Amino acid sequence: MKLLKNKGNPVGRVSPFRQSLRTSLIAAGITAFLLFFLIGSGGRTTQALVGGFLFAIVGGVFTFQILRSGRVNRARLILFIGICIFFTIAFSLEHQINRGSILLTSTQIEEADVPICPLTVPFVVPPLVIRGVMIFPTSIKALLGIGLVWLALALLFGRGWCSWICFFGGIDQACAAAPKRPRIKVESLNRFWRIFPYAFLLFLILVAVFALYPLFCAWLCPLRIAYDPPAVNTTLEWISALIFVGGGLTFLIVGPLLTKKRLFCSLICPLLPANAIIGRLSPFRVKIDRNKCNNCGLCEKVCESFAITKDSLAKGKVNMECTKCGRCMDICPKGAIDYCLIGTSISVRPVFVTLAVVFNLLIMSGFIIVLVRFLQTGTIKFF
Repeated sequence: MKLLKNKGNPVGRVSPFRQSLRTSLIAAGITAFLLFFLIGSGGRTTQALVGGFLFAIVGGVFTFQILRSGRVNRARLILFIGICIFFTIAFSLEHQINRGSILLTSTQIEEADVPICPLTVPFVVPPLVIRGVMIFPTSIKALLGIGLVWLALALLFGRGWCSWICFFGGIDQACAAAPKRPRIKVESLNRFWRIFPYAFLLFLILVAVFALYPLFCAWLCPLRIAYDPPAVNTTLEWISALIFVGGGLTFLIVGPLLTKKRLFCSLICPLLPANAIIGRLSPFRVKIDRNKCNNCGLCEKVCESFAITKDSLAKGKVNMECTKCGRCMDICPKGAIDYCLIGTSISVRPVFVTLAVVFNLLIMSGFIIVLVRFLQTGTIKFF
């Protein structure tokens, strides 16, 4: 059968990773059971029971579709962008209702009433441990809560957090996925840019420890174009706002749209080095079978996180910055790339997909439940 091609993807080709009907159904059933049990809370309330049942169906369908089709990325995109959308709506609505504005004011900072995000953990924990000072305006309880959740999932998925779980990552992901082809072709990073995220995090940690100051949050985080933007009353606040807007446009929106690369996630996110290093302990790896690989280079071209290079390809592996998004697997004409168990070439695709879908929907359900309760009661509160 003649194969048509579109953007380098064989159309009509059956994926070599297409799982059997039995395997797909079993994995979908396990996904549904876990979601029903975790979200349904054992059926203590009718609302929990219904919620658990609905998410069980959604999770089962997504797991079955990914495994039975053999293709990961399209379904993952829906889940990943979905978690970002529901988080953004719930987060912004909570701020608007409870503090009267989505803007972050000096009052919230003085009262240590600022919600903390996982991105801050790598540079907020060191000064707390070393000098006993909490440099972020929130409670230690909040830091421990978000920090332990992030650490557990980073140990399980490594950088897979960045393409399946992170509720901020949907912004540059959506923009990178939107265009059909890049306007600016950037297929790999030179040595400077590969080292930069690690040096940047080290710099942020040193500033945090010695100056007791959250520099990234206060001045550099482009995510603040959407989350906790500063109230603009002083010259410094105007400057910081311009930095946030400029950074947001460059790394979250325009840059990804032009390059089809996740620039924020790949270059300046503080969790990149942390997830990559902790991810060395993850049981899941993305491996390239050199016996099947024909060196076509398609995987390197489509990788949104610069995790595949000619050198890594020659060694039959991806770099530790890999986010396990599945794009390389979907496009590989030889089926040479797959999720494997650490230290082996044993495929664990059904296990990885099941767990990734479960934790994505488990976290997403939390944001949706917050919104449902708001519609029912008119009040809204994060966990």
